[in-house]
Amino acid sequence: MNISESVNNKIKRMKPGKLFSYQDFSSYSDHSAAIIKAISRHSKDLGLIKVKKGLYYKEAKGAFGSMAPKDSDVINYFSRNNNKTVGYITGLALYHRWGLTTQIPAEITIATSKNKREKIELSGLRITTIPAPDKVTDNTIPLLQFLDILKHVDRIPDTTTEDVIIKLVKRLTTYSPQQVETMENIAIRSYSAKTKALLGSFLETYLNHFSTKLHKTLNPTSSYKITVTNTLQIKQKHWHLNISRNSPQGMKNATS
Repeated sequence: MNISESVNNKIKRMKPGKLFSYQDFSSYSDHSAAIIKAISRHSKDLGLIKVKKGLYYKEAKGAFGSMAPKDSDVINYFSRNNNKTVGYITGLALYHRWGLTTQIPAEITIATSKNKREKIELSGLRITTIPAPDKVTDNTIPLLQFLDILKHVDRIPDTTTEDVIIKLVKRLTTYSPQQVETMENIAIRSYSAKTKALLGSFLETYLNHFSTKLHKTLNPTSSYKITVTNTLQIKQKHWHLNISRNSPQGMKNATS
């Protein structure tokens, strides 16, 4: 069977609505030109819709005509590869899913270990991919998402810093000691000093766990600004946190 026949047969077996790229064909590294040519030549016969260069989906027919892939299928395409998890939802879509903001996201940001930046728009759904800060697995996703939120805790719209912290703490208290240790290691490898300082403060305040290894990574001459209400208490002595009280704007002057 030649390359063209192999490509056609694989596409014919695909479910309607499935997204795919040239790289999804196992022989692409050795026969890239032949695969690109086969898809281009037979795209109309095979019912393919081009999303952008190198990215297609197999047309699905509904009662009202052609149907684009489901949002969940589009997200799955960018977050999984060869049945392995390679990405996770972050940004405003994550804040909304975790109940931190009522603002509806106009686009979905996916952090991916493919280390590739892409943007697509498909039937009103906008997807942006960014490089993930650390290795992505099913087990590390909630920890990476927690750290992503902690990193941007002062930039989450339609909420207050206090509300975000309270909701994060509820999740933190459900994590096992192994998960906490993994999150410490990820933060040390891949996140800003301010994020590490806030994580260290959270662990000491709410889990009664002083993280020596997080503390050792911080520059003793640096400080990290945070503004909270008088009713919210967090440890600051060991974490170089410069805490201001009673500002409704949250951590607007925080340093990274």
